[in-house]
Amino acid sequence: MLKKQSGLIAAVAAVTLTASCATSEDQQSDTTDTPSSAAQPPLTAEAALGDLAAVDFCALLDPRTIEEAEGTIDFERPGFSHCLVGVDTPDATMTLTVGNLYDESQQTVWPTEDEELSRGLHRQSIDSEIGCLRALVFGDDIGLTIAARELEGAEQGEPEATCRIADAATDGVQSAALSDEVFTHSFQPGSLAEIEPCSLLDDADAADVLGDGVAAQEAVGGHGCTWPAMTDASAELSFDVALQPDLTDFADEIAGRPTMTATLGDFGCEVSTPHIAFSADDPNEREVVAVSVTASETDACAAASELAGLVWPELPESP
Repeated sequence: MLKKQSGLIAAVAAVTLTASCATSEDQQSDTTDTPSSAAQPPLTAEAALGDLAAVDFCALLDPRTIEEAEGTIDFERPGFSHCLVGVDTPDATMTLTVGNLYDESQQTVWPTEDEELSRGLHRQSIDSEIGCLRALVFGDDIGLTIAARELEGAEQGEPEATCRIADAATDGVQSAALSDEVFTHSFQPGSLAEIEPCSLLDDADAADVLGDGVAAQEAVGGHGCTWPAMTDASAELSFDVALQPDLTDFADEIAGRPTMTATLGDFGCEVSTPHIAFSADDPNEREVVAVSVTASETDACAAASELAGLVWPELPESP
């Protein structure tokens, strides 16, 4: 982990200034006149996390906060855009996702709770039907989500346990964001991180499959690209990490690359192809390129396969 140029000192100064409001008027005057408590610039996501294209989201977690909430970390799976964590508690078994950066100015996210912290950092709770969703929104409107949900197929647990873990994880991420360190992942040579995903598919080619008017939108952090629906179908191209000890699941072939096709609910389909190992630490954690399509009238799997046929030839060869 690397040192930030600012962070902890500014956060402490802001907390000191806030605490001084509870003292007498004379004490408040003395404190606000102190140079160390002067207003600090908003804390941006990059200042808090480092290069947004290379954030080590798993490093943001503090296992101690999970343990204090009666949770035990079962596994951690790193990724380009988030960290997936398995957590066991006496009341529930769940997955925890940390990351998935987004631009709040381009989203319609309505928090049920919004607490302003120091340097323009906001901590939010957002209603969700599938678990507990928390967010930290930085001073530049870039948000980071912390989501906990019960593991599908597991015995139904207590909803309070899920939210307790989400809050505990958010405590740890908040402390990390306000610390004097950044959290950067070093990608392997030849990683998909070297590629701009939106460059893999022309808008004109996407429009031939999805309908006229679609235009690429790059994800925050640069590891994904979406073509929002103008008519019926929308598409997303993303770089993910999957636990793949071998390639037997990629039984199909598109453009000479092993390919796996999976339906996503009633209206979605995902086509994916493997690449190199995400890190040298675990060769079973493999980088994956995925193309997904959501459509109510168009054949989603046919559209996803057609787009994959355009994208796969643009990818570097996988050893």
